[in-house]
Order: sequence, then structure tokens, then C-alpha cells
Amino acid sequence: MGDTEVPELLLTGLARAGVPVHAVAPGTLHCGRVATRPAAERAVRELADVDEARARLEAAVKSGDGFFTTYCVSSWSRHLIRPAVRLGLTPNSVTGISVAFALIAAVWFSDGHRAGLVVGAVALYLSFVLDCLDGQVARYTRRFSPLGGWLDAICDRIKEYVVYVGLVLGYTSGPEESWRIWALAVAALVLQTIRHMVDFAYAGALADRARAAGLRAGAPRSMAVPWDEAPAAAAASGTGSVLALSRRLDRGVAYWLKKMIVLPIGERTALICVTAALFDARVTFLALLGWGGVALAYTAAGRMARSFA
Repeated sequence: MGDTEVPELLLTGLARAGVPVHAVAPGTLHCGRVATRPAAERAVRELADVDEARARLEAAVKSGDGFFTTYCVSSWSRHLIRPAVRLGLTPNSVTGISVAFALIAAVWFSDGHRAGLVVGAVALYLSFVLDCLDGQVARYTRRFSPLGGWLDAICDRIKEYVVYVGLVLGYTSGPEESWRIWALAVAALVLQTIRHMVDFAYAGALADRARAAGLRAGAPRSMAVPWDEAPAAAAASGTGSVLALSRRLDRGVAYWLKKMIVLPIGERTALICVTAALFDARVTFLALLGWGGVALAYTAAGRMARSFA
């Protein structure tokens, strides 16, 4: 048996045993398989040329984020990672500072005047930058904790809903308009809460299915990728074409449109900042309800298609 066959056999055995296996891009690191001494010497030289500090910094920036987060935040927030570490900031302390900036944004939004709305939008943007930075610091320092993950999720909701209150308080109108703006804010809050419930319920269902599959002592799992398994069944259910189309769109402009349509937290933050700074709270809440409704329908349709595939 050749040395090059061992990794393939190990991978096959792990996959057939039901062990989750993921492909990870090496990025700026070097990865290679050698079979001769000259190739090994060349690989060692290439390893020596790797900038480990840069690779560690790039690995701290999460991949797969939305368009706004990728190009308007992570493109420069990585330069804050090392200064934050040198200052002794922990991921949880960065999360706390992010909450403070969101509170500042809410206070300025409650002013209601154009200058206050603009300053509030800037403060909310910086709050989101820090929200991304806490995870980057955690990955850079390898300081992960259940408390940190819980705080990050809870604080995201607190910041967003506190900003809603600030926008409502700054929307100065008569009693009738005041009731309407509160109704829009509550509707936006309820819609976002439902979206989070759907996300967590779906993630929980996937986790339960994975645990059940791991406990089941059945036949070895197929090596085929999911969308290659039982194409006739997928076609019969009417979902195969939907999933196939979805996967064909995972590139280029279509990829980013799919990322944006689900209205992730980065796009929500950008939407609030732009509409609040240029218009008013009413426009902000109407935009959140419109885009959020489309996002909920799109997400639900996609997950149902995957569930029946």
C-alpha cells in the first residue's frame, strides 16, 4: 500500500462510520502531500516561507459572512484585533463595549433631529464592528466559552431592540402617530423574534437528527454527497430542481444576493443605519418589516425543500 493511499482510506473510513468530515481551505498556510525526498525538501522550504502571524490573523476573521459584514466591517476590523489583545481586552469585554455603543446610538436616535439620527447611525455601525471584533478576538486568542457565546447572542438581541426604542422615542408626532410608530416597532420586533425562533428550531432539529444518526447502528453511510443521493426520489417530491437551482447559484453575484436576501444581522444593521440617518423611524420599521417578511418566506421555503429532499 502506497503512502498516498492512506489518507484516502482514512477519509473513507471516517465518512462511512458517520464521523462528520469537513474540508478546510489552508488559506495562507501551506498544505501538500509528498512521496519523494526532493518533494519533502521543497515542502519544508515552502513551510518556512509561511507568515504564521498573518495566517493566524486571517484565520480569526470568520468566513461565510454576509456582504455588508465581509466588505464593510471585516475588511478593516481585522486591524483592531492585535491592538485589542495588547490592551488586554477579552472577547466578553469587547461585547460589553459593543452594547455601550448601541446604548449611545439609542440615546442619539431618541433625539429625533437629523444630526442625532446621523450620530446614532454612526454609533450603531461602530457597535456592530465591535460585535464582529469580539468573535475575531476569541478566535485569535483561542478564548472560547459557553458564557461568551451566550452573551454574544443575547446582547445582539438587546442592542437591536434598544435601538428600536430609541427610534420610536425620537419620532416626534401627535398621539395618533405615536401609537402607529409603536405598532410598527412591535411588529418589527415580533417578526425578528419569529425569525430567530425558526432559526433555532431548525438548528435544533438538525442537531437531533445528527445525534439520532450517530446512535443508529445501521449500514455504513453512502459516500455520495446529499444532492446525488436518490435523485429520483427528489424529483418525485418536486424539490430536487429547487435544491439544484439553489446550489447552481452559489457563486458570483447570485451568491451574495442569497446571502443578503435572508437579512442577516449585518444587513439589518446597515438597513437601520441608512434609513434612520436619511429618513426617519417609520421608514426604518417599514423597511425591516418588508425585507424581514421576504427573508422569512425565503428561508422557510428553502428549509422545507431541504427537509423533503
